[in-house]
Amino acid sequence: MTAGDEKPPMVGHAVDGIEEFDNPLPGWWVWIFWATIVFSLGYWAYYEHGPGPSVIADYETDVRAAAERAPTPAAETAMSDEAVGALARDGAAMTKARETYEAKCAMCHGPQGQGLIGPNLTDEYWLHGNRPTDLVRTITDGVVDKGMIPWKGQLPPPEIAALAAYIGTLVGSNPPNPKAPQGDKLGAWRAASR
Repeated sequence: MTAGDEKPPMVGHAVDGIEEFDNPLPGWWVWIFWATIVFSLGYWAYYEHGPGPSVIADYETDVRAAAERAPTPAAETAMSDEAVGALARDGAAMTKARETYEAKCAMCHGPQGQGLIGPNLTDEYWLHGNRPTDLVRTITDGVVDKGMIPWKGQLPPPEIAALAAYIGTLVGSNPPNPKAPQGDKLGAWRAASR
């Protein structure tokens, strides 16, 4: 019998007439397999029953870190009526706010605030509060049921406050073809913003 005529070792059983060769796995593969089993047992003991942090503890740590990086709601809403009024007297802030208004608000409220789809912003009647900070909140949170999106994710709080101040300067401007008044009479807005 020559080297080419040798039959490879067989397992010793056949299925449907097919015999199975006895081909053991390479030694390095078997060692890696047993090493992963030993590692998984150590990993399980360390994290489930030992000093290792649990998945929930890791999650809570990540949530705390994200909360520390995020601005606090109090910092976003710390704007007062007087601060919005002061912004209305800042020429540079009003120039930037006018650009923001033209880019984001004019399509619904009209280029002069006269109202189109959205309400008229130049009369003394308002739908969502009668204070400058009410307008800051309305811009920030939006009025989704009326079609106004919340701008808090797209504009930073100082820009929203400046936009509210700019809208306050539109009150009493009497543009052509204003939309009919809606809501309640404004009250203290003009005194706070001028």
